[in-house]
Amino acid sequence: MPRHPKIPWLFWNYQYRRPIRCIKHLWRTILHQADLGKLRIHDLRHTFASHAAMSKETLPVIGRLLGHANHQSTARYAHLDEEHLLDAAQQIGDAVERLLGAPVKYCIGSDIS
Repeated sequence: MPRHPKIPWLFWNYQYRRPIRCIKHLWRTILHQADLGKLRIHDLRHTFASHAAMSKETLPVIGRLLGHANHQSTARYAHLDEEHLLDAAQQIGDAVERLLGAPVKYCIGSDIS
């Protein structure tokens, strides 16, 4: 976003040269112009946390970025999709296989016989 050299705020009222305190009207305009439906700013926090978790950031770091006081709040925000969970399981399995020094046969999601 373009910045004004003497205005420290990212979102500010041009007429009064003060920070915007409430963005409800602005947010509705953005949603309408971008055709985003009923997306909430809160939804963006969840998306941010999920992408941070999928990028292997730790819950304490994500929590600090979101301003959470405890990690339980952050854990509710950081959702992982199935692909990332399967990838993590594969990486752990590969590490166990290397430690054991022998091939380990397993299949996620099916019975092992």
